Amino acid sequence: MTPLGPRAGVFTRSPAYVAAAAGLPASARLADDVCGAVAVIPGSGNWWAGLLDARDEGAAAVVIADPAALPREVFAAGTWSGDIPVVVDRPGLRADMVANAVRARRGTLPRVVTVECAAPAALLDAVIRDGLGWARTLTGSQLTLRAGMAAAQGVLALLDSPVAGGSRIPSTLVGTALEGPAAGGLIQVLALGEVRTEVAIDHAAGRVKLETSTVEGALRAPERYEAPARLALRRAIEAASSGREVADLQELLEDQRLAHDVASARAAQ
Repeated sequence: MTPLGPRAGVFTRSPAYVAAAAGLPASARLADDVCGAVAVIPGSGNWWAGLLDARDEGAAAVVIADPAALPREVFAAGTWSGDIPVVVDRPGLRADMVANAVRARRGTLPRVVTVECAAPAALLDAVIRDGLGWARTLTGSQLTLRAGMAAAQGVLALLDSPVAGGSRIPSTLVGTALEGPAAGGLIQVLALGEVRTEVAIDHAAGRVKLETSTVEGALRAPERYEAPARLALRRAIEAASSGREVADLQELLEDQRLAHDVASARAAQ
C-alpha cells in the first residue's frame, strides 16, 4: 500500500467528490493521477472493472460511489485480491446511520425483521440489495434465502439468519417496481422485539429516519448534515492512513449475491 502524505490525494471527476475534497482541506487535495491517491470510481456501469483498474494503477484506496447492481457473472468468477481499502458509498446504507442503529440497540437482537423496498424497475435490484444490507446488519449475521417469488412487478422473499443457541431470526422482504420516471427509491425496515428499530429512507425526497424504541421511550437519531460523498471520502482517507481493514466491499458483494438469489427465486411448489 502506498502511504499517504499529510493531505491525501483524491483522484475524481465527480463534482460531488470534488466538493467533498474541498470540504476536507486539512486531509485531502485533488490529484492528477490515480497512483498513490484515493480513487473515486463511479458506481454506474461496470464499476467492478474500474475497481480492478484503480488497484492495478497503484491507488492507495478506492471509493465506489453509489454502485449500481451488477450481473452476477461480472464478479462471480473472481474475488477481490487487492491490499487497499475499498469504501462503498451506499445511499441506502450509510455507514454512520448503520453504526447509530446498531449502537442504539445495545446488543439486543430483534425477533423478526421486515424490509419493504420500492423503486423504478431499473433501480429496484440496487434498492433491494441495500434493504437486505439493513436486515443483515440488524440481525448481526449472514442471511439465508428460504423461499421467494419473483414477478415483473417485484419480489417476495422469506429469509433467516442464525443466532447463538441454534435459533434463527426470520426476515421478510417485499420489493415493488414503481411505474413512471420517479428518481431514487424507498426503503422501510422494521426490526421488532424488545427493542424496535425503524428505518425509513426516501431517496427522491431526501428524507432519512432512524428511530429506536424501548420501554424507556423512543429515540430518533439526529439528522445527518454531512454529505454521503464527504463521509465516504473521509472514511477512505482514514482507512488508508491507518491501515485499518474495511468490510464495505465484502458486505456489498454478499448483499448483491443474495439480491440476485431473491430476484431469481420461485416459491417451492
